[in-house]
Amino acid sequence: MYAWPGLESFGPFSRETFPKKSPRLLVVFPDTVQGNAESFLAALRDGVRVHGKAAFGSGFVRTFGLVNPEFVLAPVPWLQSGSRQPVELYRQTIEQALERESAFDAAIVVLLDEHAQFPDVRSPYLHSKALLLTNGIPSQEVRTSKLKVPPNALQYILQDLSLALYAKMNGIPWTVDHDLTINDEIVIGLGMAELSGSRFEKRQRFVGITTVFRGDGNYLLSNLSRECSYEDYPDALRASTLQVLREIKERNGWRPGDTVRIVCHSFKPLKKIELANVMAECVEELAGEQNVEFAFLTVGSDHPFAISDLAQEGQRLRTGATKGQHAPERGTIVQIGRYQRLLATSGPSLIKRPGAPLPRPLHVRLHPQSTFRDLAYLTEQVLKFTSLSWKSTLPARKPVTIYYSELIAGLLARFRAVPDWSPAVLNTKLRASRWFL
Repeated sequence: MYAWPGLESFGPFSRETFPKKSPRLLVVFPDTVQGNAESFLAALRDGVRVHGKAAFGSGFVRTFGLVNPEFVLAPVPWLQSGSRQPVELYRQTIEQALERESAFDAAIVVLLDEHAQFPDVRSPYLHSKALLLTNGIPSQEVRTSKLKVPPNALQYILQDLSLALYAKMNGIPWTVDHDLTINDEIVIGLGMAELSGSRFEKRQRFVGITTVFRGDGNYLLSNLSRECSYEDYPDALRASTLQVLREIKERNGWRPGDTVRIVCHSFKPLKKIELANVMAECVEELAGEQNVEFAFLTVGSDHPFAISDLAQEGQRLRTGATKGQHAPERGTIVQIGRYQRLLATSGPSLIKRPGAPLPRPLHVRLHPQSTFRDLAYLTEQVLKFTSLSWKSTLPARKPVTIYYSELIAGLLARFRAVPDWSPAVLNTKLRASRWFL
């Protein structure tokens, strides 16, 4: 079983990035909430303590070992906005701030709660995020209702926010223990964004998404294929994957005779497209000087299976109710065939309320074309990768190879509502950033 770290238990693992310089963060907020915004930033920077104890007592600075981070305030003139739309005001404020200086490591965008519910075409956050990304700056959303919560709740909000913010600034909050018996191992997540909005449209357009990690879970980069039709998707994926593999081969310094393992995760097979064959062809073309071990896994939750533990009594709550009864412990693995396993990624402690249904396990399937076939090892690796989400200190229900691809896909589809949006920067300056968290 892998125990994910609490926020206070990990340290500044990315000292190569920080604290060589003082990180600078742009903070965009309505001028009507400036006092609350400043108090929120102070709590983020210095931490929150409740009755002498806290989940976020060290603050953003000490937890991650940062040196004098600077918050540059950019108030949106909402009080005197008149009839102007929020999208226009936010865009103007950000453009003016970037005209004065554009060297920001990240941005925090504060929204009035009612503006957060606007459709994408009028969403001030979506348009702000697109504008900032175009300038190579990842951003983090905060709603005004979060600024005013009491300290006992605020500490948990700040905990998750600071984690995602640090990751967006190219920090590495944590990885997993990984004893390599080979020269190198990389894990690739395959995803796809449907950009047309509806599968019934005649001119459907797709983008392939590739996320690449080291075997210890360290995020390396993401890559987007060219926009293409469904019929052209295999060729676009092949070209994109070969580009990524060649870059990783050069970056990691693979030498002749090295043994390298490439593990691929896909959420579900695509009709009429055999992704495993496409990946196997890419690996075969790349190999030659290296001995390459290859494994292709389909990891999903769309299946008819369930796991129950009749001996599991669950957890007793203060109200006297019990939650998680008969739910298997996180990390339980059940073999259901030569090439298939079921993996429980939630346990009684992660179930939120009494009466909740048993959590659905992940269905892990190994493609027979794989040359590395240790399914027990591969399934445990999937479990570890569920603990590597830097969006929250709690584990995700899916491995980050798939979860991150889904987050990217969701934002790419939404950015279509932003005029003049171009994803080109995502394949250049922001390839190593977790901008999508």
